[in-house]
Amino acid sequence: MARFAHVLNAYLDALGRSDYATIKGLFSADGRVRSPFLGEMAAAPFFDRLAAASAQNVITPLDIFESTGGGPRAVAYFQYDWTVTDGTLITFTVMDYFEFEPDSDKIAFLDLIYDTHPIRTEHGDKYDSPL
Repeated sequence: MARFAHVLNAYLDALGRSDYATIKGLFSADGRVRSPFLGEMAAAPFFDRLAAASAQNVITPLDIFESTGGGPRAVAYFQYDWTVTDGTLITFTVMDYFEFEPDSDKIAFLDLIYDTHPIRTEHGDKYDSPL
């Protein structure tokens, strides 16, 4: 039985609803995110930046994978139709890699894995300047 699928499904659902408070609640107190655009940072400020850059999110789940070695790791694979605040729609596929706190369903680390080249070439960097 899938150990972390409920967390990944809750994450994808909340991301699709732009419910960043729920997403932040899925993380441990010192949870971190690594983004191709923003680098590595604490989860709460990352999702605050995402909220500020986003007008709408449409998430199409494709699959969920969990570690076969029993480690506290899982991957969500999905299509992200991201409308940024200037109205631009950016569509890409993502593999979000999650590591969980030991003996917990709290996310300790999230690595966003996607090809930024087409996004940067066509749309530029859609986040505001660093805080």
